[in-house]
Amino acid sequence: MKQSLVIPILLVSLQCAKTVQVKNQENLFENCMKTFQDEQKCKEFMSNSVKDIQTDEEKREEDLAKLTQEQLAGLKLRKEIKDTLPGKNGIFVKEFIGVPDEIKRGGDREYWIYKRPICKFDGESLPDKEITVIFRRSFVERVEHKKP
Repeated sequence: MKQSLVIPILLVSLQCAKTVQVKNQENLFENCMKTFQDEQKCKEFMSNSVKDIQTDEEKREEDLAKLTQEQLAGLKLRKEIKDTLPGKNGIFVKEFIGVPDEIKRGGDREYWIYKRPICKFDGESLPDKEITVIFRRSFVERVEHKKP
């Protein structure tokens, strides 16, 4: 008898734990005003939350717009990265292309993900969307990329 009461209560509490995703600034401001009813707090919150609302693609476009012609010309070529990194360790990779934006681990592999502009196909092309350096046992196994 006691077990049958536990399951419905658990289901009800799981349904209440849903999170609301806000996709634009107007909805975020409305939700803030409903919650706090303080315009000053909500304006301050909005100024801090603009970056959080942006999608990865919007953040990437903003980063690309900030790059100067010299910075674009100075990006490494994809072939150079793919030829140089296999067999190297993490210290070499950090010195060669910098600290990763994100690190994921799975099994005996580690994935260093670079979402900022690191390299491009040739001198006139746009930077790759994403570079993933895959380590196996502390050494680079391979480098993958997402085309622009």
